[in-house]
Amino acid sequence: MPLTPKAVHHDYQDRYFTLHIMHPKFSVLDYELVMRNQVRLRELFAGQTDWPKPDMTVADNTVAMEHHLYEFNENIAYGFCVFDGEDKNCIGTVYIGASTVAGYDCELHYWLDEALIELEPVLEQAMMFWLKDKWGFESPALVGREIPLPQWEMMKQAS
Repeated sequence: MPLTPKAVHHDYQDRYFTLHIMHPKFSVLDYELVMRNQVRLRELFAGQTDWPKPDMTVADNTVAMEHHLYEFNENIAYGFCVFDGEDKNCIGTVYIGASTVAGYDCELHYWLDEALIELEPVLEQAMMFWLKDKWGFESPALVGREIPLPQWEMMKQAS
């Protein structure tokens, strides 16, 4: 199913987080964060992707950022770099993608730096509210969180 938000937002800010569209200008900051968290990320997204590869380079990350920006501009998916509330440090990622599973109008994927993992429930709650209240999504799927990845893969196959 395609993404069908009632409104598309280009940024977000509250006392804990500032979100900016994934853009190549954030490539180095994002790369450093990803590589610091690569083991955890491979575990978090196991079964969906082999990202991030141990030999990933800044150039690889820049290409990925360019792709995410293209997806955003074409309303295919919406990727955001998460910065702290003061907009100084890149601390994670939020990704809103189309859902192919009946009953869900989008997928929400997110992660924060392992050093800030205790803030993930705060980010999740903020993003779920934002998606419903501002974007107009009625039923975002929390893939790999509320819905375990193996279960999500079976649901996708059944749809």
